[in-house]
Order: sequence, then C-alpha cells, then structure tokens
Amino acid sequence: MDEQLAGITVLDHSTVGPASRCTQILGDLGAQVIKIGPVGGDRWPPPWFAYGAGRRTKRARFDLKSEKGREAFLALASQADVIVDSFRPGVADKLGVGFEAVHVHNPRLIYCATSGYGQFGPYRDRAGHDINYLAIGGFLATQGTRADGGPAMPGATVADSAGGGMHAAIAILAALVRRAHSHEGVFLDVSTTEGVLALTSLNVDEYLATGVAPGPGAGLLTGKYACYEVYEARDGKWLAVGAIEPKFFANLCNALGLSHLAADQMNDEKQEGLKREISEAFSRRDRDEWVLLLADADCCVTPVLSIAEVSEDVHLIARDVFSQIDGPDGEKRRQVAPVISGALRESHYGAVSQSSSDTAQLLSAAGLDDEEISSLLEAGVIE
Repeated sequence: MDEQLAGITVLDHSTVGPASRCTQILGDLGAQVIKIGPVGGDRWPPPWFAYGAGRRTKRARFDLKSEKGREAFLALASQADVIVDSFRPGVADKLGVGFEAVHVHNPRLIYCATSGYGQFGPYRDRAGHDINYLAIGGFLATQGTRADGGPAMPGATVADSAGGGMHAAIAILAALVRRAHSHEGVFLDVSTTEGVLALTSLNVDEYLATGVAPGPGAGLLTGKYACYEVYEARDGKWLAVGAIEPKFFANLCNALGLSHLAADQMNDEKQEGLKREISEAFSRRDRDEWVLLLADADCCVTPVLSIAEVSEDVHLIARDVFSQIDGPDGEKRRQVAPVISGALRESHYGAVSQSSSDTAQLLSAAGLDDEEISSLLEAGVIE
C-alpha cells in the first residue's frame, strides 16, 4: 500500500503540544514534515523520545525577525502544502509569515493555526497548557475526584493529543480533500479547548437538554452504576468493568457467583449494595487470575495495566504497535509505532537529532542557488 499522504509537504513551527501531535500524525501517514525552528535552536526542546523521536522529519532554522531570514522561509513555504503553527494569535502575522503573507506566494497552501482558545474571543491571548484546556472544556469536572474532592489529574495529555492534535489533523485532511477540486488554500483556526468540548459534548448536551449537570459518579459512564466501574483485586491491582448491556452484566454476575444481582443492574437504589458485593467477589482472587477466568465469559472485564505492562501486552505486540528506534547513544530502544489506521508501520526508525539541520538542502530544492544559500548562512539568518 502506498503512503496515504505521499507528496504532501508540511512545515511545522511547533516543538511540543497540539501542533506537534498533529504533524506526527500527518508524518506517520506519509507526509514530509519539516520542523521549523529559530537559529540557535529551540529554547525548550522536548525529550529526544517524544513525538516519535522525530521519526521521518527534517529540520530547518530561520531568523524570522530578519528580512532575509523571512524571505528564505517564504521561499520554502511557497513549495509547501500545509503550514501548522502554535504561535499565540497574531504573532505569525507580526513576523510576516502568517496566512496572508504566505498566501501571496502560495495560494494553494493550507494554513492551520493551533492555539489554546482560538484566534478570537475573550481568552485568545491567554497562556495555557493541557490542564487549562481540559478545565475550560469541562473534562476535569466530569472525571473522577481525588481524596480531597478536587478533580483528579489526568494521566495523559488528552487536550494536546485529541482536543488539539487530532482536531487539527482532521481539519487539515478535510482541507486537502477540498483543495483537490477547489485548488484553493484555506486558513484553519484550531482551538484546543473546542476540541476538548467535542470530547465532553455528551455531558454538555445532556446538561443543555435536561438542566442536570453531569459530574463524577452522576451517570452511567462516570461511576454511578456497578456495571461500569473499577474494582480492586486481592493483590491490590485493578480490573475495569464495562458491562453496560444487560447480557454482559448477567454474564459477569454468573461468573462471579452473583447471578441474583443481574436483575438490579439499573436500580438506582441498589447500586451501593451491588458495588459492595462485586467488590467482595473480586477481592478473593488476584487480578490476573480474574483475567484468565473471565477471558471467555463475554462480560467486558479487562485488567488496568501499568505502563510497563502495556509495553508487554500480548495483544498489542501481536498488532505490531511497537517498533525499534535508535537512541541518541546509539542503543536500540522500543517506542510506539505509527498507530493511525492507514499508516505504514516500519520495524525500525532512526531518531532525528534535535541539533540537526537540513535548511541548505531544503532551500536548494526550493530553487535557491548555492551562492544565495551561502550568503544566508554567512549572515546568520539561516542555520
């Protein structure tokens, strides 16, 4: 199978966050991603292993505050299909590399501006990170609580990954389809907070329709019912139960020797008793004993795996979701392979050094001659 985005060039102004999540997806689907950074290197580079260790990306550095550096970047942008930035709203325009400036040189270019709150609105200029967008989008208020009653800290960067990164990637892919027949570029305003809102829309729409505000333990999917809960096993490890449909809950009750509970699955008044009896049953065996016992019981029970256990899970390994990467010390290590459906998974990747630069080669391919490139290098406006 050919790579889905073969021939598509993406310029990425980001180092971390939603934009980097987005371009990793596009790169895994076959696009050529070029990370754009400042002369002298990024101030806050991510760990070498983050974002797929930069697999299959190239790097270019420009002094965008200088006229010659900006012109060199625009020469590269004139050949690109997509630009993704993570500047605060208005910054790219001030630098002279925003959508309007680039569109003059490349009318077919798709420009995706990712930000926390979007390009307009009362919050547009506010700083933020993943936890802030989860807070504004309603995610933190509807997940579990910690001992003091406050929202639990999320275990993954849900806003950066799904709220912003996947949001941006979907928008870009749709714009590429549109461009195939319109031959026109477009500006995409991706608000990470609005992506989080989409993830929590079931809860928000419930409130808007009924006036009842969902929260931890208030509904089917947030812990109100015994059939959708986590339970501790004898060894202190945990099991996740998602037996929503009556047939699955009946299967679980039968397997636990608690068949008398099945009829009360959705009886609000009896949930405390159901949870107590199911908890007592699970406490009689170790987690992995239950996993083996319930594997064929058709009851939606899975182990809560640690990250170390995830990396050795037999199903994930069978699905080839891990590949090898050359670390900066030359040692081979495992990492999560491209997991988006349609991405080609290779068994081995080389990590891209954050200090590497392909600027000269890329500008040569964009039409600049050796003398022009040498002059830019000597002036210190590219690296």
